[in-house]
Amino acid sequence: MKPNINFDAFYKAGPPILVLKPDPPYFTIVEANDAYLKVTSSRIKDLLGRPILTAFPQNPKDSSTKNAELFYNSLLRVLETKEQQVLSILKYDIPIRGTDQFEVKYWMVTNFPVLDDQGNVAYIVHTNVDVTSTYDLVRKERIEMEVEDWTNKHLREFFAHAPVAIAMLKGRDLKVELANALMLEVWGKSEEIIGKKMSEVLPRAIKLEVLSLISQTYCTGRSHYNEDIKMLLAREGSLQEAYFNMVYHPLRDTSDCVCGVIIMASEVTEEVKGRVELMQEQQRSRLAIEAADLGVFDMDVEHGLLKCDLRCQEIFGIEAGDVYDQARDFMMALHEEDKTRLVKLMRNAFKRPLKNGDYDVEFRTVNLINEQMRWVRAKGKLFFNDQGLPGRFIGTVLDNTRQKREEELKNDFIAMVSHELKTPLTSLKAYVQLLKRTGKKEKDLLAVEILEKADNQVNKMVSMINSFLNISRLEAGGIVLEKSPFEFNKLILEVIEEVKAIINPHVIAFDGTEELWLTGDRDKIGQVLTNLLSNAAKYSLHHKDIRLDCRKNESNAQISITDRGMGIRETDLPYLFTRFQRFETADTKNIAGFGIGLYLCAEIVKSHNGKIWAESEFGEGTRMIFELPIS
Repeated sequence: MKPNINFDAFYKAGPPILVLKPDPPYFTIVEANDAYLKVTSSRIKDLLGRPILTAFPQNPKDSSTKNAELFYNSLLRVLETKEQQVLSILKYDIPIRGTDQFEVKYWMVTNFPVLDDQGNVAYIVHTNVDVTSTYDLVRKERIEMEVEDWTNKHLREFFAHAPVAIAMLKGRDLKVELANALMLEVWGKSEEIIGKKMSEVLPRAIKLEVLSLISQTYCTGRSHYNEDIKMLLAREGSLQEAYFNMVYHPLRDTSDCVCGVIIMASEVTEEVKGRVELMQEQQRSRLAIEAADLGVFDMDVEHGLLKCDLRCQEIFGIEAGDVYDQARDFMMALHEEDKTRLVKLMRNAFKRPLKNGDYDVEFRTVNLINEQMRWVRAKGKLFFNDQGLPGRFIGTVLDNTRQKREEELKNDFIAMVSHELKTPLTSLKAYVQLLKRTGKKEKDLLAVEILEKADNQVNKMVSMINSFLNISRLEAGGIVLEKSPFEFNKLILEVIEEVKAIINPHVIAFDGTEELWLTGDRDKIGQVLTNLLSNAAKYSLHHKDIRLDCRKNESNAQISITDRGMGIRETDLPYLFTRFQRFETADTKNIAGFGIGLYLCAEIVKSHNGKIWAESEFGEGTRMIFELPIS
């Protein structure tokens, strides 16, 4: 990974700089600052993206010298040693752009590497000093002194403007020669530490570890690194944790002997905290999964590979094996009666426009090891690649066999009790009706009124028991639809006439619509209308107007029933059609019901390939809507 370095401040600091890619034999030019363009009489377009020896070819008249080869070998040496290379005096003529002429030049050349966090050469920085004017006037020692002064001056400028924390130590006792503001912040020191030994500078928490690596770098001449060093920095008026990656690189003199150490530090606080948060989140997820007794699966859809954790393997009876065996065993473990349905649901999940990758299904498995049948609830999400094709499919599985068995026992009990109650209620209704007729003959008005109320209560009980029986049949797969064509407006008018007496004094407004023919179970759909109208009246205690509308909506008949009653809270709407769900308020706690009517309505509508939903504003009223396909 190449370091994320902003060179702008560095370029503007003054010295001529040319940045090269480490891509021999080209050493492609990446950047050049204004000072370099000026000293070489070049334009930026003459240089960028070109190999350096193409941008600055050797003077044909100077071909007998080996200056180009000497310069090229210096760059190779930087790559090999990852160390600075200096060419004290190099004669290298500069092309006069737009002509075939060259200008004679003498240079002091320095090439040094820029390393990334892994210690690899990310760039080569080439700098030069034009010493042509003094070459014939002063001795070599004078030039070297001039160059050293220049190097020290601009090295200080480089350190000051470097976008990373950087310091230079000199001598065997490792005294601080240079340190920029960023490094001083890391150490928690001021410029007073310049000239002091490193052992006197480092914070106690990291002293031993860092001094050891600096000493190893100085003694071996090899770079060393350490990662995620924890520091306490004074920031925003308090001590804050920060993390750094450190690079220690040997500094060599002209005799190629180690004379010091360069230290660079890059802050990685956000990366470290991100990793810690990710690990904590993974741990929380793992604990939650274990507590819920969930199994986890992860499928590579493109290659057909499936990975199951131990709990998932246990549920399906999959033996630990490679990912190919797990995918095969998963399909083999599916119950034969559910396999076709499950494959279809999975294919639908793989169609983004249809399901957007969401997957939620119950099915049965047969354990491949002990042949035990289980009920499984699986929830997952399919992720699509950039081409919109299925990529990764992950999710959880839950063994809900016990819950299913308890539901079956409960349904059996409800069905049994309902059947047992139906017979005496039928007899009771007959006795009440007989007594009503007797009372009417004898003109006993009080008895007739009391028996009328008793008859209404018996009817409510019969309706409730029929609802329980319908739920039992529905969940046992036994509710039968007797479908036939019928005209919908006619059914609506019949239902309105039937419920008038029940919902009195409420008034239903219905204007009728164009003739609409449906194919379905007329009685069951009538039951939906009856239930919705009864609910509208039941929950509209102070407003007596109920509006029923029916219209054609594309290929569906859309029916809406609107009341001006107490309404439904927004948080309750998603659970409105859930079985045994009642939302009690001060106004509803005395209203009779078991929370099964809307559940039955929803199941009947779904069985006709329709849909049902509600719109409501709490305190303002409710609009119940369902749609059914038109024949």
